[in-house]
Amino acid sequence: MKRFVRNAVRSAVAAAFVAAAATSNVAFAVVEGEASPGGNDSLGTAQPLTFSNGTAEVTGAIGSTTYSVAAVPDVDFYSFAATAGDMLTIDINGGIKDGGPLNPIRSVDTVIALFMADGTMLYLNDDADDTDVGSIATNDSRIVNAVLPATGTYFVGVVGTGMQSMHLFADGGVVTGSTNADPNTGNGSYTLTIAGVTTPPADTPPPVDTPPTDTPPEPPVVTTPPPTSGGAQQVNIDIRPRHPGVTRIWANTDGKIVVALLSSSSFNALKVDRTSITFGADGNEASLIRCHSEGIYVNRDRRKDLVCLFDLKKAGFEVGDLEGVVKGTVDGKRFEGHAPLKVVQHGKKRRHQHDYDRWERHADRR
Repeated sequence: MKRFVRNAVRSAVAAAFVAAAATSNVAFAVVEGEASPGGNDSLGTAQPLTFSNGTAEVTGAIGSTTYSVAAVPDVDFYSFAATAGDMLTIDINGGIKDGGPLNPIRSVDTVIALFMADGTMLYLNDDADDTDVGSIATNDSRIVNAVLPATGTYFVGVVGTGMQSMHLFADGGVVTGSTNADPNTGNGSYTLTIAGVTTPPADTPPPVDTPPTDTPPEPPVVTTPPPTSGGAQQVNIDIRPRHPGVTRIWANTDGKIVVALLSSSSFNALKVDRTSITFGADGNEASLIRCHSEGIYVNRDRRKDLVCLFDLKKAGFEVGDLEGVVKGTVDGKRFEGHAPLKVVQHGKKRRHQHDYDRWERHADRR
């Protein structure tokens, strides 16, 4: 099942968050550790993060946090280990604050980016598509559905506008005297949340030699691993692509729903036999209406994905169902994908048709 972690409600002001964290047992809440200038200003000095239930939350600051101190160049980098196929949400909250210059606490207009271990930039965002819980403006950056291509170390960079962010990110965070900070929105405090991370298991230490004994050792217990789901390849899907949060649908509805089959290094969604695609509560429901004729870049991982439209009534969802399942074949081999959803009530409301229309209108640009 595709992993998904809802963002908790966060404070917009860093000082308030720190005070709350001091009395909280939330393991993933940490504070930026830039003990001295340049402390985490490059990939090489990135602050490592630990995760609880796939989520880490950091209270940080770009440069000075009050208007009484001049804005200075700064960029923050954080590192973490993750697993191939993880689908991340990287979210800034509380950067833009109420009051503007009349508020002594600075508002920072952020830019965020995700990097691989070798410094390759995978995703970049300046302004979010819309506001979410914890943000009052789209200037708080957000990256959603960021699929990781390999297991290993990744970096997230945060910088303020007016600081030549692309140049800083491309150079791995090298801040020079020619890099200026916007005096209005180039500095300030923020909260960064990274969700959807599966921490890889630690390397197993080598066995310790033990001296022989008179008693022969017990024979090893051989266990058979549980079979996979009928031998079908597991793939990632996205119900209502780029829609924040868990998708809510109505049982017994006449509406339609958009589902994206996400390509990966081992799965080309465009090669799927479209006549074989089924979707619903069990994944065997013949609910397909049509698929887009061409691939669309849904999660911006440089691989085209397949966007399809399904009939909700034929999908057979009932109140209490917690996921939707897609099944089909590609190159004669079976695959299936799972994604979370919430069936909230019975009704006959038509929902989500506009989502598919939007994907069709903007397919060429995605």
